[in-house]
Amino acid sequence: MRKDKKTEKEYRKLNKIYQLSRSGKLMIERIRKTKLKIGIVASLVFLITFIIFFTLIFPENGVISTKKLENLNFSSNSAATYLEAPHLTTIMDSVTTYSTDTFFYIKIFPPTTNELSEASLVLLKPQLTNTNLSNANVENNNSQSEQNEGQSSEESQNSFNTEQTNQKGTHESNAKENEVEPIKQSQDVDIKTGITVSPSKYHYVIAYNINVFDSPENGKVIDKLKYATYVEKLDEVTYNELNFSKVRYNTPNGFKEGWVRSSSLSNSLKSITGEEYDELVFEPFKKIKARIDDVRGIYLTRTSVSNVQKIQQWTEFAKATNINAFVIDVKDDEGFMLFETNAAAEIVPEANAKAFYKKEEMKKIVKELKDQGLYLIARIVCFKDPSYARAHKDRAIVYKDTGEPYMGIYKVPWASAYDRQLWEYNVRVAIEAAEVGFDEIQYDYVRFPELTKETRQRVNLRQVGDESFAEAIQKFLIYSKRKLEPYNIPLAADVFGLVSTAVDDVGIGQYWEAISNVVDYICPMFYPSHYAPGSFGLSVPDAYPYETIYNALKDGIRRNLHVPTPARIRPWLQSFTATWIKGHIVYDEEAIRKQVKAVKDLGINEYMLWNASNNYKKMWYE
Repeated sequence: MRKDKKTEKEYRKLNKIYQLSRSGKLMIERIRKTKLKIGIVASLVFLITFIIFFTLIFPENGVISTKKLENLNFSSNSAATYLEAPHLTTIMDSVTTYSTDTFFYIKIFPPTTNELSEASLVLLKPQLTNTNLSNANVENNNSQSEQNEGQSSEESQNSFNTEQTNQKGTHESNAKENEVEPIKQSQDVDIKTGITVSPSKYHYVIAYNINVFDSPENGKVIDKLKYATYVEKLDEVTYNELNFSKVRYNTPNGFKEGWVRSSSLSNSLKSITGEEYDELVFEPFKKIKARIDDVRGIYLTRTSVSNVQKIQQWTEFAKATNINAFVIDVKDDEGFMLFETNAAAEIVPEANAKAFYKKEEMKKIVKELKDQGLYLIARIVCFKDPSYARAHKDRAIVYKDTGEPYMGIYKVPWASAYDRQLWEYNVRVAIEAAEVGFDEIQYDYVRFPELTKETRQRVNLRQVGDESFAEAIQKFLIYSKRKLEPYNIPLAADVFGLVSTAVDDVGIGQYWEAISNVVDYICPMFYPSHYAPGSFGLSVPDAYPYETIYNALKDGIRRNLHVPTPARIRPWLQSFTATWIKGHIVYDEEAIRKQVKAVKDLGINEYMLWNASNNYKKMWYE
């Protein structure tokens, strides 16, 4: 019995030692496996670092590194510096350098012919591009029905690809433009036009009401900046282990400078909008001012000016009411032309079928109207173009499963704002409008259609690469501005009224800052009837014309402070009664005057009136 107890005791002891030994072995095995994993991860990190290092040291062909740009010795006193191109087919940009950093931009010379090739424009990724692709795209929000705000579209050109070079937080590109034989219905031919990019300096405030200090050392608060404010970063220092950035920003009283916590800034819009907008350009663009000041315009359809007698009646109306500008459909909501254009003859012959004039006839009419003191704006509807969509079904927006065209709320087929051929088509129409004497180009429906998330997944938008809506719209405007430069006339763009208040692109590609920074005039459709109940704290915005216009326009003015070269704001005002709105008011002379007063109270002395039926009040417009 004693022997059995002794044996049992020794057995327990041995078992305990065995278990301890087993645990030790398992621990050692875990340690070995952990070391192996750490070794593999370390090797991968080293390999990735090695690749990135050589990528930065040896950039890809066609991209100028930071040091190479410095070696070009851009002189602030020189009028232009020309970059030599190795091939005869390549035209390099001339870089015009002004004495201040704010107005450093690149001027790309246009082709020697006014007939545009259908080849596409390719930008080497310009996160912050010093571009002066002069002339802005003009769009006017004019729809066929009064219930529709009139949304803007982009012009056609073939493909527009981007590459990115990141080097210590800066994005720089080399610009080249290749002339390619026109292929009128190809969307895949490239014409490379690059943009030289300056170091990234424009940032956005990503915190709410951040303090602006006089200096990191004193810490005296001299101002506050709101969320999503654009600033120019001038310098950065570390004080008491905190990073501070010196910034320059615009205010109603002029530019101010101060210091903010670096952690409150971002050089990407993603944290603000939730979308990848890194391709948007916020460098200075050359701006063109209208031939006359204080435009007071009315919208006129093609049929309203279909003969000399009708034109004479509108001329008399203008004289009796103090109207000094006409916004006339040159390409309307159906895609039909006011006068026969070469562009339509080549790309959409149907669009010329209902034209009222030959090109030479249009020249005479335009001259007579201008001789009577009228300012003429050519309205060009860009991407809501049923005629083009029917003629080029392979380019239109269609449902993926059936191949049927997307019709949208207007029950007409939609073209795609990604379509580079459509870009070219719209630009060529704009050029022909300039050639017959129109004073200004205004793009309407320069946008994508309103799509729900579900519908967006179901349709083929003909997307180019990974371009966002906002990026495609801005590239189209940049392209248009460059092509219109020889004509030295303003480019305007119509946008939804809500765009001035929304922090993103409203799901249609209209991002206020991205458009305003490029075009010469931005024309928001501030129709009170188009604002939802509760907007600006108003139960029925349509019933408060002054308050609605005032608040919406104030937001636009504030947003314009955040870009280097903002467009002038020339708003569309409501000149129709929205009978479909519950609680609406009659838009009589009093309601119109209230809207005009709101505009003038904010320091803007020009506006345009929208009535789809062209039924305007006979009153004196201030």
